[in-house]
Amino acid sequence: MTSTNVIPMTSRLVGLRLHNRRGPGGVPESPKARQLLDLEAQNMAREADAQVMRDLLAEARNQIVALPGVVNERLEEIAGITVELGLAIAREIVGDALDQGRVDPTPTVARCLADCVHGSDRSDLVIKLHPDDMANVQTRIAQMTELGEEFAAARFVADATVPSGGVRAETGAGRMHYDPREILERICNEVRREASA
Repeated sequence: MTSTNVIPMTSRLVGLRLHNRRGPGGVPESPKARQLLDLEAQNMAREADAQVMRDLLAEARNQIVALPGVVNERLEEIAGITVELGLAIAREIVGDALDQGRVDPTPTVARCLADCVHGSDRSDLVIKLHPDDMANVQTRIAQMTELGEEFAAARFVADATVPSGGVRAETGAGRMHYDPREILERICNEVRREASA
């Protein structure tokens, strides 16, 4: 159905005709009406695309703001892993050196001889060493002339229960135990404590 409306005018203009014909699905049959509706649809599509871009930019901005926190969190994780890896390598190196007899307990024994607190008997100091360390330690201590008297008074005992590189010193006043592996573990715990602080 087509309707025509005439507007009275003094001079003739281009005729204006309004079409309300619609085809199947409610789509206008007029090409101009379809073109106008297409423009509206394109504008709506552009606005939807623009909104998607605004949303993406807002999300990117949020991610950029959160990035330093994420990086710091990851660095803390990596730092913990790195510390543990370094400590594991240190334990392997020290363990290998101990297994191969490359850790010399002589300085520890010399300190025991020099700083030992005796009981009632001046000659009550017993130094227990791993059998593999015994000959080397006694030879080197004998060369330390400042410890000659203490060396002569001490009794050296080979003890397989003492770890390689370790020392056990006993007097009537008390005992001292030195194990490089235990020292390393204490150092490792201190490093972990400092790294987590």
